[in-house]
Amino acid sequence: MRTLLKKLRNRGKDERGAALVEFAIVMPLLLVLIFGMVEAGWAFNSQLDATHAAREAGRLAAVNATPVNGGGNQSIKIIFETCDRIDASADVSMRLTRTGSQIGGELLAEVRHQYQPLVGFLPFFNGLTLHSEISMRLEQTATWPNTGFVACP
Repeated sequence: MRTLLKKLRNRGKDERGAALVEFAIVMPLLLVLIFGMVEAGWAFNSQLDATHAAREAGRLAAVNATPVNGGGNQSIKIIFETCDRIDASADVSMRLTRTGSQIGGELLAEVRHQYQPLVGFLPFFNGLTLHSEISMRLEQTATWPNTGFVACP
């Protein structure tokens, strides 16, 4: 019985550094996994923001909104109004195009967003450009002209 107790007491002394070595091997993989999940979640949230911006711009254009802020033409005013509503930064640009100006005509609202990494730990998220486009039907006669991509102020 004494020898069994002695063996149980001495058992941990032979494996003192094993846990540290195992931790050193597993920790980098665990960190990549955790940071990857956080970064992917942040990228998904940014893509949802771009989709929301496209929907907002499309809705303003579909009802032929005439916002008071923005540049000279109505399309730029709609884009700037959308930027204000979504609290967009300068790395967001939008474009409005339409096939006709009559009710029922199709419009396309596109948003490009330069992704800003949250962690910056994983290089494949760097330089990512998120893109979203929404197609809608005009609900009012459109008086706004087609535009190229306009950056939010």
